[in-house]
Amino acid sequence: MALPAAAQVNGDLNTNSGNNDSTIGSNNNTNESTTNYNGAGSAPFSTPVPTAAAPTVMGGGGNDSCLIPKQQAFQISIFGRAEGSMEQDPECNRRKDARLLGTPQEAGGLGLQVSGISVMCDNAKVYKAMALASTPCPIYSIETGKLLVGREGYLAMRDNPHVYVVGYAQDRSFWDTFLMIGKELPDVLPQESSGPTLSERFRRSRRSDNDGPSGIGPDNP
Repeated sequence: MALPAAAQVNGDLNTNSGNNDSTIGSNNNTNESTTNYNGAGSAPFSTPVPTAAAPTVMGGGGNDSCLIPKQQAFQISIFGRAEGSMEQDPECNRRKDARLLGTPQEAGGLGLQVSGISVMCDNAKVYKAMALASTPCPIYSIETGKLLVGREGYLAMRDNPHVYVVGYAQDRSFWDTFLMIGKELPDVLPQESSGPTLSERFRRSRRSDNDGPSGIGPDNP
């Protein structure tokens, strides 16, 4: 029986015979492959650069603090920087100062309501809102030694807007129109009221049905 061509053996396979001239043929194929790895560590400086992380900054004083934490970080190639800081919130400080000044002393404040309002009036938006609500911010007149309220306060604002009106330069068109600066003011007459005055209503509330007009006791017949 003849062997297949792929498995033919030529020569003597017995090594003791001294004949080493033998060949073995095979149809098995050998495949060689090369895999190139380009991941981390395969070449110098190929490791990913670490990312700079901003530190966590807690506001001092807890929830009652006006400190605002700020953090920032940046990364450039293998160099990075991270930092954190805190800064004051001026509007938060304004509200806390006004609350401390205006709160009654029994509740832990200073009981200075006018001073508290004046602190809030240092903000242009608050000053404008107070004027529109017919409650102008307090203005002290050293000439009369009293606070100018109502129409007197508006007249002082009108005469010296650069001094008394907070935010006048930034919103001049509004204030010139609102205060009628440069125009003659009309005469304001006292409003006529058909009902009793406040003092009359107060006196009436203290009387009883049995009191006479004097409010002390029943009238004499």
